[in-house]
Amino acid sequence: MATLLALMAPVMAHAAPTASVGFGLQGEFPPMSFSDPVFTEHSRHVDNSQLFADMWGAADLRDGTLRAKMSTTPVTVYQSSPIAITGASITDDLHVIGPGTTPVPMTMTLDVDALLAINPALGPNSLESLNFRATMSALGAPGKEMRVIRSKSLDENGAVTQDDIICQWDCGLLNEPLTLAGVVNGKLMVQGMVVPNTSFTFWATVELQTFIYPVGLTAEIDASHTARVSYTLPDGYTLGSASGVFLTAPVPEPATGLMALAGGALLAGLQRRRDKQLARAAAPRTRCD
Repeated sequence: MATLLALMAPVMAHAAPTASVGFGLQGEFPPMSFSDPVFTEHSRHVDNSQLFADMWGAADLRDGTLRAKMSTTPVTVYQSSPIAITGASITDDLHVIGPGTTPVPMTMTLDVDALLAINPALGPNSLESLNFRATMSALGAPGKEMRVIRSKSLDENGAVTQDDIICQWDCGLLNEPLTLAGVVNGKLMVQGMVVPNTSFTFWATVELQTFIYPVGLTAEIDASHTARVSYTLPDGYTLGSASGVFLTAPVPEPATGLMALAGGALLAGLQRRRDKQLARAAAPRTRCD
């Protein structure tokens, strides 16, 4: 299954201002996606013979936030590709407003805050893996990417054979060491010299993936406070955008507004799935590679 990052990626030469979210399932192409010039917020609930899933995402140019959240429980055994993917992305053409034509230093930052939660009740022959990915591109400089994987597996006797969390890319940008608690906290930073009144394209994305084997396990990736864009410029200079709204609104408190509603819906969906797992436990298992 192609990643949502690739499918949602803008053409980097003067991309139209866009806020996007997307949801993908194994074997589904193209994935479900939504976009808007300023703000978008969507959720997707799946309850069928293969999967229970609650997915939610929001992207907002006004405060530069990207949020995503996902909880999944498979009914069919999956092996070779993610059960589900959730992603959020923003892009805009930006320019520095200020006097003169001498290049000035600029830093753009994507603050990252996510949680990758492993089910503590794994049984024999179990594998649970949660992938988190954040990317940012700006100022014509090389893009930044952070990728973290949280995994745990048990053998046929129920003995733990793997229990770790690793960073694969730009690991030096983590604010604190990774632990098995699954907290991901860090900063992606791009620095460069910018000529005033010359535009450049900005793009930032977060993506969540779940891999689970066998059935009856619940994986949760809570990146609902996920990523926030900020910038620094010398005194006398500020940032303009093609959208006219980029970073013009204050960042909301993460426990209020949309996230409070989304969190309640996710917990309700999780309880529904737990209630149904016992009834599904005796169902025939199939394999999908």
